[in-house]
Amino acid sequence: MSRNNYGHFQKGHKLGFTTDRSESLTDIVNLRVSKSQKTKLKTIPNWQERLRECIDILITDVDGE
Repeated sequence: MSRNNYGHFQKGHKLGFTTDRSESLTDIVNLRVSKSQKTKLKTIPNWQERLRECIDILITDVDGE
């Protein structure tokens, strides 16, 4: 069994979420936006991934790579 007496997963368990990304998404960036921007943003399909792509483009533009 992969859980202890408290219902928590034990270290080294084989169940649970795994990522297929080269780098896992563990850090958080907070950004203040207007209420209307947030509302419109949430209507875009897959908005989180598309925003991550925009951030990569911005970083590449600044770094000149």
